[in-house]
Amino acid sequence: MKKLLVLFLIFSFIGCGSDISCDSSGAKDTVEELVEINVINNAYEFGFRFGEAMGLPLLTDEKYSGYLDGSLEIPTPKIKLKNIRIASYNEKTKFYSCQADLEYTWNDKLVKDLKLIKYISYSVQETTDGDLYISNFAGF
Repeated sequence: MKKLLVLFLIFSFIGCGSDISCDSSGAKDTVEELVEINVINNAYEFGFRFGEAMGLPLLTDEKYSGYLDGSLEIPTPKIKLKNIRIASYNEKTKFYSCQADLEYTWNDKLVKDLKLIKYISYSVQETTDGDLYISNFAGF
């Protein structure tokens, strides 16, 4: 029981430090916000991701023609970061090089559970003020 209490106390102190890492809530929120700004709110990128996920049936299957002629609105995907990994870490500079799977999921009356996974990379750093800084965001 004492060992369990000691381990709990150690992990409690570790949790009190800064929240700078590849999978911190701040990093995940910032990456999702960047995807929102650069993909979801960009008509070309938004349509391109949907076309990439749909593949050839989008162009050849008549039931999907509404997406191409604009009579059907392309559904907004849900995005989720999965399998977040630390590719490298520099303890001296608190610099994380991160990798993750960015999953787009579409659902509407025609497409059900359509998924596209993009393999992304990004860097997470701590600023001199102790804040989070995301850079080198690629692959989204």
